[in-house]
Amino acid sequence: MKRSLLLPLLLLSLDTLRAQEATLPNPDARVLGMGGASMATLSGSHAIYGNSSTAVFSQMPSQVSSSYYGQKYFDYYAVSGYWRFDNANLAQIGWRQFLREKGNHDMAIDLGYSRRVGERWAVGIVARYQHLKRGYDTGDALAVDLSAAWSRPLENVGSYSVVRVGAKLANVGGFVKKLYGMDGENSGYINSGCDYTLPTNFTAGAALDTFLSDAHEVTVAADLGYCFTPEAVSGFQASVGAEYNLMQLVQLRAGYHYGESSRYCPSYGSVGAGVRFLHLRLDFAYLFAGKNTWLRNAYSISFGLDF
Repeated sequence: MKRSLLLPLLLLSLDTLRAQEATLPNPDARVLGMGGASMATLSGSHAIYGNSSTAVFSQMPSQVSSSYYGQKYFDYYAVSGYWRFDNANLAQIGWRQFLREKGNHDMAIDLGYSRRVGERWAVGIVARYQHLKRGYDTGDALAVDLSAAWSRPLENVGSYSVVRVGAKLANVGGFVKKLYGMDGENSGYINSGCDYTLPTNFTAGAALDTFLSDAHEVTVAADLGYCFTPEAVSGFQASVGAEYNLMQLVQLRAGYHYGESSRYCPSYGSVGAGVRFLHLRLDFAYLFAGKNTWLRNAYSISFGLDF
């Protein structure tokens, strides 16, 4: 890549990183295809990266999933799974790797636990270790996500309907070893003294699953969230999305995400599709974002196995 093209990209990337895009977005292709709505949807893959408590409401005893989430300038890999001990207790684990140019990358390991509380409620907690590398500089962070969800069947709405409400407080924690910036000689940009702060945010949402008939199911979902820190990227986010499911075999999706801070999580539209066959899942999502944002022409492919 020519240096004239690389420098603007690095400037944009560093602004985003200073705003803590390094929080690592949800790589789940089903979630992305629905505009990022994940607080109340039963995720097709990677429940640990959305609202971990909703996994308790899944009918599958266990699940293993992997995703590739990429764009022209980055590669993002994720693997996760959950195991149900009984009807009320469930454990989760996940690994993510975000690769950028010039040796810059992020890695995170997540461990989660979810529990059903009564017939309607579920709660979840996820502990995270995150490692950032920027040239010769590195940083390490510890954080916790706290989540809750509520689910209830609805009578006299379609053939069968369920409404869910969920919320999550994410990235409660901070760096145990701070990253202060990149080497100006290597990057062409001096970022000395820039302190990194995890983006603590709160998101709540609702979703409705309804069967129009035995063969046709529709899901609609919406999330609303606010990023509190750091101040440079604080602001509201909102997601809306819909999914059409034909005979539990083929899914079509569309959604829109609004981000008040384009450096932290920009606005984008999305489309997606999925296929289910026996215990296998394959999902795809494509994002339409502004040409000056890091999500322009990004896409995700998720593969999963349900036990």
